[in-house]
Amino acid sequence: MIDRGVEAIKRAWHRDLVADPATHAWVLSLYRAGELYPDTVDDYFPVAHAPWPWLAEALARHRDDERRHGGMFARAVKLSGHAVEDFAGDDVFNHVIRAQTPTRWRVDDRDGPDARRLALAHFLAHAHHLELRVSRSLEMHLEACEQGRAAVAAKVVSAVLADEHRHIGYTRDAVRELVGDAAARAVMAHHRRAEARADLVFSSRQVARFLARFEARATPSRKALYRMCAAMQGLAARAV
Repeated sequence: MIDRGVEAIKRAWHRDLVADPATHAWVLSLYRAGELYPDTVDDYFPVAHAPWPWLAEALARHRDDERRHGGMFARAVKLSGHAVEDFAGDDVFNHVIRAQTPTRWRVDDRDGPDARRLALAHFLAHAHHLELRVSRSLEMHLEACEQGRAAVAAKVVSAVLADEHRHIGYTRDAVRELVGDAAARAVMAHHRRAEARADLVFSSRQVARFLARFEARATPSRKALYRMCAAMQGLAARAV
């Protein structure tokens, strides 16, 4: 019941964001920041350490997809008549997930084959749960774009979403191939918990920032609803 209520609030939130060009540009810029994050760090998409050609190709394609998505979101913002915003730190979902994840996945050239495979499996599990959450957000945003007749943004979100679904599939399968079923279950569970905490932290923070910046654009009832939701997510994050 609670989950359905939160989902209904999130759907209303996306509809409200799309309805106002300024807030829509803001959230598209937030999506863009996540897509560009891999180019700000040096341990994403370790193509050179993939043990099989198919995985190296999938990682390279994934990396290129993210860069392309960043450009697509930027164009959608510019076509709306607003400036693209740059975000860093706690405004980037990837960064928040990392802050909630105790395990690191940097692959060291000095590592043996098993250590390299485990590190790569941790990166792919992180990427899997990140993409899974982003795809759920994009599905709600696409629905809001279609209802709000935001055709340009809908086209962009639909294209990005198709790529995200592909990313979800290969990352899941690769973790199993790299470390076997039993270890894969443990690795995936580890990163699922980290992403779940990060989602609550990030969502609560972004709702608060929305209210601080765009308070005048929301009705009193919506502001009360969003404040309640942010408070619930903050409490839930501390309990996870």
